[in-house]
Amino acid sequence: MENKKRFPSSNSIISGLITIAFAVVMGLLYSYWFDLNDDVLMKDILSGVFTGKPCAHNIQMLYPISFLISRVYMLFKNADCYGIYLIVCQYLSFFVLLRSFAGVPADVILKRIGEDASWLARVLIKIICNLIVLIVFLTVVAGHFVIIQYTFTVAMMCSAAAVLCFEKKDVAATAFIAFAFLTRSEMTLLMLPFVMLALFYRFADGGITDKKNIRRHAIPVLAVIAVLVVSELLNFAGYSSKEWREFNSFFDSRTKVYDFYQIPDYEENRDFYDSIELKKSEYELLKNYNFGIDDNIDAAKMADIAAYGKKLSGQRSFVSRMAGCLRLYVYRFLNIGKPVSFEYPQTDSPWNIVANLMYLIALVMLILHESRRKKGVMAIAVSAIWRLALLLAGRTMIWLYIMAGERDPIRITHSLYLIEITLLVVLSEEMLRRIVDDSLDGKYDDTKRIVTEVIHIFAGFCLAGFFSISFRYLSMNLKIADTECKGRAEYNKAYEELETYCKGNGDRFYFVDVYTSVAYEDTGYTYSQEMFGSNNDASNMTLMGGWASKSPAEKEKLHYFGLNETMGEAIFDDRAYIIADKDSDLEWMMDYYSDTGRDISIEKTDEVAGEFSVWKVR
Repeated sequence: MENKKRFPSSNSIISGLITIAFAVVMGLLYSYWFDLNDDVLMKDILSGVFTGKPCAHNIQMLYPISFLISRVYMLFKNADCYGIYLIVCQYLSFFVLLRSFAGVPADVILKRIGEDASWLARVLIKIICNLIVLIVFLTVVAGHFVIIQYTFTVAMMCSAAAVLCFEKKDVAATAFIAFAFLTRSEMTLLMLPFVMLALFYRFADGGITDKKNIRRHAIPVLAVIAVLVVSELLNFAGYSSKEWREFNSFFDSRTKVYDFYQIPDYEENRDFYDSIELKKSEYELLKNYNFGIDDNIDAAKMADIAAYGKKLSGQRSFVSRMAGCLRLYVYRFLNIGKPVSFEYPQTDSPWNIVANLMYLIALVMLILHESRRKKGVMAIAVSAIWRLALLLAGRTMIWLYIMAGERDPIRITHSLYLIEITLLVVLSEEMLRRIVDDSLDGKYDDTKRIVTEVIHIFAGFCLAGFFSISFRYLSMNLKIADTECKGRAEYNKAYEELETYCKGNGDRFYFVDVYTSVAYEDTGYTYSQEMFGSNNDASNMTLMGGWASKSPAEKEKLHYFGLNETMGEAIFDDRAYIIADKDSDLEWMMDYYSDTGRDISIEKTDEVAGEFSVWKVR
């Protein structure tokens, strides 16, 4: 009994120390990176780089967490508080997963050994179990540990919440869900069915008709609902001003246009564009994302484009599109591929291999458990399979949903794999724990044989399967992570030189072509930023479009630098310059202003890093 009380504490300490050491080593080996320029812009808004002072309206995150992070920036001006927040959330979630995944196998082995094992042997067993889980984790997650994107961080937090739900630590689980929802609400809602499924597994084991059990499990569900509602209300209050409400309407329509429906072709849909009085030069601004210079592209016009795009895409129903994705879905779930880069071309391996192996392990554990509780093949099969069938059906619907919407980057698909594998692991280990506990309590005959059989089955599947996966994919994915970080560092040198150039001309202000800010060459790399590598001084650069365009934060930025709050006018300020890829001639800008009745001249004044041209518009 004493050992049982000590075990969780010692395993938590070991898992915690390994997590901290792992985080430090990964940072030293690869350094930490924001995955996308979107993440960099979010950091810039929170830190004051964007507007000149820390801003609580982060746009992409809910207001309460943005407010808290921006206040911390006020105390620690040049710290990378947002990056630290993401890293802490990610590794704290990893600690919860590592402690849980390694804890049960270590406990089973120690129970098998009995009281004869020395203190050192017990510690070594726990360390070995933690390291095995760490290796498997590193095999699949690899680059996500150091190339950090808030979507995947939220998936880590939701996976940790699922584990905590399974462990009946409802307060901690609710806290993880709360921070995940505040960090990225859309991704949390996508993950939430899996978290609730973990809670349902627990509820079903307690008796579906037991009123006390129903009340006990209704509390965490109500707590989660309350958290989501309160978070949304606080976010609504934070964005309640007229300016932010108008921008949010524009932002929602912009998201639908660019992320889901795409921009309808101009020539094929000229009648529609004429009906909303959108000229071809304005259409080109939408295509190259530099719509910020056109004040006429407002929330109403963007809503019209989104509605029309939906109408065109609606010619084939969403359900039929989901059905059309079924063959690709099965292929992705079963296909064994070889990853060659961090994101593109995409491959689901080794994630799908681990998931499939865990389905097999979970099935074996469930059958072993149920065969000792029920008689009859049918009763055993039903009791063993329903949990897996429910998970498989749920994951199929969610996967088909995101595939039909054609929004399946790895930050989403890998997140779905992670939480699915998490449920399979905790379910398998719970069955194993029950079998061993019942055997040692004398509920089964021939205790030694049963315990040995179960341990051998579990260890055989896990070690043989996971080590073979790790043997093939670990070095491959670590090399990909290393190549990606080094490639980003090399690719970013031009952007760093551009940033230095702009800061060196602090009396000027630079408007940047959106696609130039993403990539200046087709090398497979795009602009991101290394964490902890820059200060948080106000930047005299801004994009001519993007998801923050036309926001009150952008107007505040222009006002901070003494420019007209309308970008289309601010471009003509004596201090204003344009930055674009060296191969761009800005003909689209001349066409746009010509259609507005303005004759402009554009003069190239400088070149930076051999990749960017600086232009003056008059």
